[in-house]
Amino acid sequence: MRLWHKTMFILTATALSVATAQADMTAMERAQKFGISDIRGIAYIPGPTGPEKPLDPRFGGVLPYFQGEIQTYDKSGNPYYQPDPNNPRAKLNVKYTIYYDSDFYNADFRDLWGKDVNKQGRDDLGRYKAELNANFIHLYDWNTDRRFRNHDPFLKYAKNLGMNVTIPISNYIYEIMCGSNPDVPQQDWPKYVKQLFDDIYEGSLNPDPAAGVLKIFNEFDVSQCKRADLVAQVALYWKELEDELAVPDRNRLPVIFPVTFGIKHDLAGGAVLDAFNAILAEPRLGLAFWKARVIYATNPFNDGPFMREWIDHQLPAWFMGHNIPTDTPVMFTEYGRSSDESSPPNEAGQAAWVKRQFQSMWQPAKPVNFLGACAFVNQYRFWLDAPEPNFALMDFNRGGGAWNQPAAMYVQTEKYQNPNALIGQKWDASYQVGPQKPRPAYCELARVYGAPPSGDCP
Repeated sequence: MRLWHKTMFILTATALSVATAQADMTAMERAQKFGISDIRGIAYIPGPTGPEKPLDPRFGGVLPYFQGEIQTYDKSGNPYYQPDPNNPRAKLNVKYTIYYDSDFYNADFRDLWGKDVNKQGRDDLGRYKAELNANFIHLYDWNTDRRFRNHDPFLKYAKNLGMNVTIPISNYIYEIMCGSNPDVPQQDWPKYVKQLFDDIYEGSLNPDPAAGVLKIFNEFDVSQCKRADLVAQVALYWKELEDELAVPDRNRLPVIFPVTFGIKHDLAGGAVLDAFNAILAEPRLGLAFWKARVIYATNPFNDGPFMREWIDHQLPAWFMGHNIPTDTPVMFTEYGRSSDESSPPNEAGQAAWVKRQFQSMWQPAKPVNFLGACAFVNQYRFWLDAPEPNFALMDFNRGGGAWNQPAAMYVQTEKYQNPNALIGQKWDASYQVGPQKPRPAYCELARVYGAPPSGDCP
């Protein structure tokens, strides 16, 4: 039963005229309008270091950020407890810290992605612009309640740098829709989507200037309940919100729902067919919505020559065989390789692999309908199982490279709104801002993206 139908809107006459009007643009034209037709992207999770002292066993460094209910990590899985002079074994519950969620694209963590009022900060976005010539940032988790996380400074800074970003409907909402979040009723999911919509449109007919594409979940095909129909439900509800506001077609974002590159329906990345069928099965979306709005997004880590053959030959034939429009735009929302799985399995092997990946897709020219890719820059996260940590193109605890911002780790103090506090009652917090040094693969990416030489990448 689709409980979300309880929240459907009664369209005004104006909204009805917008809802029934034929789309002005194709998905490719929409990508061009929103600045994502030539993506030089970064898949970005800032990964700040935590304020205490669990160790990265490689370097003796600090834990990048808390997970779960307590700080847990030594490599054997034994719990790490917050030092407390009155109770040395006291647990730290993460929900009472600034790390209560995994959204770092906001004012609370400005010193990671930008600079504060004192011009101090690691300035990841500025670095990616200067050293990589990046113009697109793929975002992940996003707290939809702006009472708690203010995304405006992040979005404004990205746009000032000439970057567009994904507007993510996070897997947290997918978890609610799947009925697997014990704290939120399943039927409440539209509230969170509407919060995000209101945050991006703010009552106007134009989305935030930095908005490049709406992302509905990440890898729904291997997450939670693995239901493509939930992608269609969210797409329809977002469209209903647009209709109610009477947003002109030219101001409606393109849509992605990234899938893994696992083989399904006889194609690597073939889980997109399930979403295609779900959209076609919903008469208020249908093929017209697909043609006007949808970009096919997938997350491959295969070698470059294979990817070029896949996009030039395998994908068009497969699209045709399943009645998917062959002019559907394509983007890679995660692209890269773990040094654990490269050949040889080290940083030099990773650099060679990443070079082939990006050169194959960019040279001598990008494939038809290919928008671009987002390099998986993820900072080293040592608590994850291999090969995940070594997808990183940047490392903590090796200095800051030529960027050298900051020159040394420092602790940033911040006042923030914790969900467990009264609204308006700001709590004090501290987080560490650690320098990062590029790996060789970072430089290969810079060369393909057309960045000028830098100190780390001559």
